[in-house]
Amino acid sequence: QYEWTDDIELLRRHYDGMKRYVAYLGSKSRDGIVSHGLGDWYDIGPKPPGYSQLTPIPLTATAFYYQDAIIVAQAAKLLGNSGDAKKYDDLAAQIRTAFNKAFYKSDTRQYATGSQCGNALALVMGLAEPDQRAGVLEGIVQDVRKRGNGLTAGDVGYRYLLRALADGGRSDVIFDINSRSDKPGYGYQLKMGATSLTEAWDALRSSSQNHFMLGQITEWFYHDLAGIASDPSGPGFKRIVIHPQPVGDVTWARAKYDSIRGPIVSDWKLADGKFTLTVAIPANTTAIIWIPAKNSAAVTEGGKSLAEVERVKVLRMESGCVVMEVESGKYAFVAK
Repeated sequence: QYEWTDDIELLRRHYDGMKRYVAYLGSKSRDGIVSHGLGDWYDIGPKPPGYSQLTPIPLTATAFYYQDAIIVAQAAKLLGNSGDAKKYDDLAAQIRTAFNKAFYKSDTRQYATGSQCGNALALVMGLAEPDQRAGVLEGIVQDVRKRGNGLTAGDVGYRYLLRALADGGRSDVIFDINSRSDKPGYGYQLKMGATSLTEAWDALRSSSQNHFMLGQITEWFYHDLAGIASDPSGPGFKRIVIHPQPVGDVTWARAKYDSIRGPIVSDWKLADGKFTLTVAIPANTTAIIWIPAKNSAAVTEGGKSLAEVERVKVLRMESGCVVMEVESGKYAFVAK
C-alpha cells in the first residue's frame, strides 16, 4: 500500500499488530523455521488437490516469515524507529540463513524438491544468494519445459512463479504456459466451460467454481506485458517504469492504470519491422522507459531523434533495450 500511494499512515496504524504477528510466527518457529500452514494450496501433484504436494510446507511458511520480518523492518525505517529497524533486519538475516541451510541443495542448485513454487519463492523474496539465482531460475525453466510447458504451482506459488520468470527476463516461458488449453491452466478452465476463475487449475467440479486466488496473471498483464510499474525509489508512482515485454505471437498490448498521481498509459504494437510505443506520464512525475532496439539511433520520438527531444535523456543500453528517462507528458516512440 505504501509503495503504491506513498502514504505511511496505514503502516503507522497497524505497526504494533504487524510486530505481534511476526512475534507469533517466531513463537511457532524452531531454529528459524516455521512448519505450519497449508503450503502451496491446490498445486498440481499426483493426488487430488488440497494441501501442498510438491513443496514442503515449512519452506513456504518460512519464506513468508522472512518476508514479514523484512516488511516490519522497512516500516520501522519509514516511521523513524531505528532500533526496531535493526532488530527486524537482524531477524530477517537469521531466518534467511536458516532457510538456505534447511532447503538449498548445492548438488542440484535447487530448493528442496526443486518445485516451481519453492524455487520461485526463493528468487522473488530475495532468499537465494546472488551467485545461486541463475541456477535456480534455470531450474524453474527446465521444470516447466520437461512438463511440456506445464505448470504445477498452486494458489500461493503461482504468483511467485510469474514474478520469478518475468523478473528473470523469461516472460516467454509465461506465454508458453498460458497460451494453451490442453493442460490445466486458464485455457483449460475455459475449455471446461468455466465462466469465472475456479479454485483448481483443471476446473474440478468438487472445488470452488468462483475463486479469485489464481487471478495473479493480471499483475503480469499490467506490470510486464504492458510494462507499467512503480519505481521503488519514487513510491506512489512519483517515479514510473515503463518496460513492456513483447512475447510469443502477441503483436500489441494497451493498458491504462489510474494511479494516485493520474492515469499512466502504455500502448505498444509490432508491425512492419517496427516497435511503436505510445505512453502518457502524469504531471509532476518522471519515468524510466525501456525500448527494445539495437541502439538509441534506431529510436525516434515524434519523428525526431532522441537527441533532439528536450524531455528525453538516454541513460544506457541494457538487455537489448534503450533505457531513457522522461519528464511528464505524452510520447510516441518508434524503434526499428
